[in-house]
Amino acid sequence: MRSRDEVTHRIDQVFAGSRPLTEDELAPPSIDAPYVIAHFYGRTRADIDRESFLPGLHMEDFAYMTAQAVEYYLPAVLKLMLIEPYDFELWIHLSGFLRGARRDDETTLRGLHPAQHAAIADLLELLSREIDEMIGFDRKDAVQLARLYRQLADAAT
Repeated sequence: MRSRDEVTHRIDQVFAGSRPLTEDELAPPSIDAPYVIAHFYGRTRADIDRESFLPGLHMEDFAYMTAQAVEYYLPAVLKLMLIEPYDFELWIHLSGFLRGARRDDETTLRGLHPAQHAAIADLLELLSREIDEMIGFDRKDAVQLARLYRQLADAAT
């Protein structure tokens, strides 16, 4: 079982994607693309912090981003989930995104690699140990998601 520092380091290590530099690299043309562009265009990972990231608004954008954009911005959001006190609203939206990601045509989280799936599993395993049974935080949900992402990582190896 990995520590918080190990999980953070692993996320940084395996998510080395490049920042989307054009609007088309950020979001393919769609009715939702203007919102993704308004919320993320020109932002770096370092710009994603607890004060500026609104989970109910910004997590929905991930469903409309390109695979490159998801790979670039997701690590910042994963690391936000490691900040105590844990953010109930972020957990609801992040876990929903992670749970729904298998429905993509690619059958994995927007084309991520096994090492990235493993890093997500590490984060979820850590959270499953640390999440208090507060309203909205479901330890069983974190455990199930961790198993799913561990299976995705292991299936490709």
